[in-house]
Amino acid sequence: MEPMAMPQIPGYRIEKIIGKGAMSTVYLAIRESLGRPVALKVLTPKLAADPTFHKRFIKEGRIIAKLGHPHIVLTWDAGSNEDIYYIAMEYLEAGTLKERIKAGLTPEQAVNILCQIAQALDYAHRQNCIHRDIKPANILFRNPEVAVLSDFGIAKNLEDKTQLTAAGWRLGTPNYMSPEQALGKPVDSRCDLYSLGIVFYEMLTGTRPYQGADAFEIALMHVKGPIPTLPEPLRRFQPVLDRLLAKHPEARFASGEELAQAVQSVAMTAPAPVGPDRSVWQQARPWILAALLAGLVALLTYSFWPVTIVTSP
Repeated sequence: MEPMAMPQIPGYRIEKIIGKGAMSTVYLAIRESLGRPVALKVLTPKLAADPTFHKRFIKEGRIIAKLGHPHIVLTWDAGSNEDIYYIAMEYLEAGTLKERIKAGLTPEQAVNILCQIAQALDYAHRQNCIHRDIKPANILFRNPEVAVLSDFGIAKNLEDKTQLTAAGWRLGTPNYMSPEQALGKPVDSRCDLYSLGIVFYEMLTGTRPYQGADAFEIALMHVKGPIPTLPEPLRRFQPVLDRLLAKHPEARFASGEELAQAVQSVAMTAPAPVGPDRSVWQQARPWILAALLAGLVALLTYSFWPVTIVTSP
């Protein structure tokens, strides 16, 4: 099998493939005018021939270019050359959240990442942009401490009335899809918060809450399945999760900022004690200390008690 030919785009020297999906391939490239490494996202040739897809791809570039936020990927350039459609974005080499979850995250790390992406979504939503595909693979890292939201390929600008999707066609990833997305209903910014809730559960536990044999079964669980329960050491986050994963959008957080404030408030409270009930320990503590003190006195008394030596006549 012959290796796939690299696309030729003036001004860019393509080095290698760094990611591949159904709609596009992402290359590591050098922007020759600046010598800057970039992530060059190129629409798959088969889709580039379809006006619906290349219009959506161009729309993605325009959406990201307008979203200037510390936790949203930066866009340097977008365009086309001989039916090759591309978007040049900042190259983020600190990995994805998907990889971080596999390695394991502390609750503190999960909360920090959640708040950063919630802030990014809050900003995007105020610009009338809904992401619609929040998942660990679309959350990258600029450095170990800074999470960045990427891949606005199916994002929707609420001000743009152009219909680029067939009516009722479900957009998103089934494992992270809100109930309204699964049902093909109209969505608003709260669908992103639901998906972020699924990501939060996965960051805390290492597993996804809803799993099934196929995409249909998973989607059905999002619609009808019970809200998952966190294990006891993480139970303090349950009220936040309950609101994030509410089946009806009206019961969820109204904004990313409200979510960030709520989870930070919970994170500042000490986790519940693990082990015996604290009240029982507090009641028994004086008696335990008294017993230890009595034992110490007895030991000292025995050590210094005068000893009578009896000698034989």
